[in-house]
Amino acid sequence: MKYYNRRSFLNLGSAALLAPWTSGQTIVAKPTVDLPDTAGYRLSCTLFNSRLKPKPAAVKRCLTEDDVMSGILWAREQKKSISIKSGGHCFEGFCMADDSLSLDLSGMNQMSIDPKTQQFTVAAGAKLRQINDFLLAKGRILPAGSCAGVGIGGLTLGGGYGLLARQYGLTCDQLLGLRMIDAQGKVHQIEGDHELLKACRGGGNGNFGVITQFRFRTQKAPTHLYNRRFKANDLTPSKVKLLLETWFAVTKNLPSDAFSAFVLNGKSLTILLTHTKLKSQATISAVMKPLEKIVSSTTRYYAPLYPAAIKTYYGRSGPLPFKNACAGMLQGFAELKDVIETLAQQVAATSGVIWQVNTLGGAIQDQAYAAASVFAHRDCSYMSEIQGYWDDAPREQRVIKAVDEIQTLLAKCGIKRHYCNYPDRNFADPQSSYFGNLDFLQKIKRQYDPEDIFHHPQGVRL
Repeated sequence: MKYYNRRSFLNLGSAALLAPWTSGQTIVAKPTVDLPDTAGYRLSCTLFNSRLKPKPAAVKRCLTEDDVMSGILWAREQKKSISIKSGGHCFEGFCMADDSLSLDLSGMNQMSIDPKTQQFTVAAGAKLRQINDFLLAKGRILPAGSCAGVGIGGLTLGGGYGLLARQYGLTCDQLLGLRMIDAQGKVHQIEGDHELLKACRGGGNGNFGVITQFRFRTQKAPTHLYNRRFKANDLTPSKVKLLLETWFAVTKNLPSDAFSAFVLNGKSLTILLTHTKLKSQATISAVMKPLEKIVSSTTRYYAPLYPAAIKTYYGRSGPLPFKNACAGMLQGFAELKDVIETLAQQVAATSGVIWQVNTLGGAIQDQAYAAASVFAHRDCSYMSEIQGYWDDAPREQRVIKAVDEIQTLLAKCGIKRHYCNYPDRNFADPQSSYFGNLDFLQKIKRQYDPEDIFHHPQGVRL
C-alpha cells in the first residue's frame, strides 16, 4: 500500500482552527483504523438505538482533522465508502453504514464563544447536553433539539428543530460558517453567501464531505420555560379525531414563542405546551380554551428556570431499542381526517406505539431563512412522528410491525414528505421525501464528492 505525506494527498485550505499544523508536516506513517472484533470497533458501533447492529468495514475514531484526513486516505485506498457519525442517534444507523469506513467524530467536541459577537464555534461531535451547559453558563442558547445525547453535526445538517424553533428558526438557520474536508482531502472554510453552506442547511449528513466545525449565531437564553399539560383518557377513535381537529385549529394561532405536541399513547392523550415569554400567557390561554373544554384535565402553569426546565426533556442517556421515524410533514388536519380514526385504533392496539404531531411554523417559515437553505418543508406547519418501544425481545417484531402498518396507512393517503433526520428504511422514495431541491444538491455532490465516496443508503445520489 502506498502512503503519502500531507502535501501529496491534501490540497489544504486555510489554517485549521481545530487542529493546527505546520506546512509540509507529514501525516502518521500508516493510517490506523479499528477493525471488527476490536474493542474500539465495538465501542463506536454502540448506537443510541440498540436495535441496530451496524457492520461497517472499519471505524476511524477522530479527534482532529488529521485523523479525518488519514481516514479518507484509508477509505480511498481500500475502495470503501465513508459514513459519518457525530452523536450516533440516527434512527436507522446510517452514520455507520454497512461495509463503509465510519468516521466517528464523537471525540471532537471543542467549543468556544466570541465575547463580542456571541458567535459560537463548535466541533461536529459535541452533544446537546455539552452545548447547553457551555452556552447557558454564558446566558446564551443555540436553538436545537431536546435529546441530550444528539450530536450537533447530524442535527444541524438535516435541519434541527426543537422547542425554540418557532421562535428563532431551525438550528441550520443559525449556521454562519463551517469547515469541511471533501473527498480529496481538501479543506473548505466557508461563510456568507456560499452554495455549499446553503446545501449544508438542511441537505442531510454524510453527503458532501466531513464537516469538522460549525459557527453559529446564538440567542439570549430565556429566563423561564412556561409549561402546561392537557390530558384525555379512555379515548375512542372518534374522540381522538375531535381532539386532533381542535388541536390543529387552535395551535395555528399560537404566538411564535410557543410550542405544542399532540402525543397519542394507547388510548391516552397528552398535549404538551411550552412558551418562553410571560406576556404570551394570556394569548395562549385564550387560544387554547376550545381544547381545554374537551380534554379530561389540565395542569396549572408552572414556570421553572430555563436551565433546569430544558433538562426535563433530555430523555434517557443510554442505548435503548426502538423503531422511530418521521410519519409525515403536514400542513393541517385535512391530510389526516380520512385516516385518523383507523390510525387511533392501530395505536391503541399495540402497547409501546406512540404517534405524535409537533408544531412547526413561526420563524421556520421566514423567507430569508428559506432562501439561504435547502430545508424542503418550510411550508409545513406540523410534523408527525411514529415511535415504537419495547422492554423485552419477544415484543420487538410486534411493535415494529405495528409501526410499519401505520406508515403504510399514511403513505396510502398521500403523506410522503418526511424529515431526513427521522429516516425510515421503508420509505419508497427517500430522496424525494426528504429533499425538494435534489438537482441543486446533486450539483453540490458532484463538485465535492464526484465519486460518491460519502455514501449511505438514503443520502444524495448522483
